[in-house]
Amino acid sequence: MAIFSTLRSVLKPKSFKTLIQNQVRNDGHYTVPIRPSRWVYDKVKDDVHFYFMLSAIPIGIAVTAMNVLVGPAQLSPVPEGYQPREEEYYPNPITRFLCKHFKVGLQENYEVHLHCAWEAAKVSEMGQLKAEVKRQMQIHGDYKGWYHRPDVARYSRMKRAADVHNRDCRGTEFQG
Repeated sequence: MAIFSTLRSVLKPKSFKTLIQNQVRNDGHYTVPIRPSRWVYDKVKDDVHFYFMLSAIPIGIAVTAMNVLVGPAQLSPVPEGYQPREEEYYPNPITRFLCKHFKVGLQENYEVHLHCAWEAAKVSEMGQLKAEVKRQMQIHGDYKGWYHRPDVARYSRMKRAADVHNRDCRGTEFQG
């Protein structure tokens, strides 16, 4: 075995690795390192900047124009019998615009709350009424129905009378 290992270095070329590297051409050793692409990152960044500027520039122009042309509101005495609207309490024109078109007023909020309370009272009243109807049906042993149809009630009463008659007529012993 020792002889074969000594012959191996003689028969083998200097290095298999150097043989393969000699076949590669580098053109003066200028190489570009391989790295992952940044195309998606750059595209997302460009899109975010584009759409941000698409909205920021007109909004900035509008805010500047409002502040320069309209300016803050001036305090003045309120005429007799005049009820100021909610947006008139704010000095900034942009705040007034937002309050007028996007904010829910105090009176509207109060009326919506009253309506919700009224609906809850109606639901509670309906539940109490249903419970009373059910209690009355249990007391009188009447048919189970949540509405009144005279023809159905007539047949229900006839069947109840027939059941009572059959129970009274039959005896206690089985006759079969």
